[in-house]
Amino acid sequence: MLAKDLMTTRVVHISPGASLRHAIRMMTDNDISGLPVIDDGGALCGMLTEGDILKRHEFNFAPKAAPDAGDPAFFRNYVKTHGLKVEDCMSRKIVSVAPEASVAEIVTLMRLHSVKRIPVLDNGMLVGIVSRRDVLKLDIGMPDVIARGDDALQLAVATRLQTELGLGKDKVEVRVRNSVVEIIGKIASDAEEAVRILAASIADVGGVVIRTPPMQSAR
Repeated sequence: MLAKDLMTTRVVHISPGASLRHAIRMMTDNDISGLPVIDDGGALCGMLTEGDILKRHEFNFAPKAAPDAGDPAFFRNYVKTHGLKVEDCMSRKIVSVAPEASVAEIVTLMRLHSVKRIPVLDNGMLVGIVSRRDVLKLDIGMPDVIARGDDALQLAVATRLQTELGLGKDKVEVRVRNSVVEIIGKIASDAEEAVRILAASIADVGGVVIRTPPMQSAR
């Protein structure tokens, strides 16, 4: 799945010279938490989010620091927290992806930069946006591996137990009969649920049984 498959193409956006009051009304009317900011040339020049708005002085309840006229950052921050236009408050550092970006790339960027939406740019122009909600529409609970027949199921389960959980043939034995997977081995109690989830995630598995091998009697 790529950005172009997930993205919303009818993107509500705003211009940098628009009033902040108008931007807030657009967010509430469209039930969205962020707006791409598009300049007169049609290029993306910023993002305005609820987080940017909550940084304004009206929402700052901490004691105010004394003004520092010798610090240029003080004046830039004042404009950002008191300005009445979108361009005063918007974030200018834009995290974006191309239409061919994968879901993995998008989610990684969302986590790394703590953002809820990623603009999709094609040759510098906004063509869509992918939000966390778009990602969550993916069927994450559906089986992610398809295997046909008992032998294929046995191989799929055994391979994933080895690669994902470190449970190789020396620790567990995998048997399959009529699509029911039987996993035999001394598996720690806190690992059993992980083993069960892994096996059940493979399509066509009809059931999962985990059991401990019988104790061998001493001679």
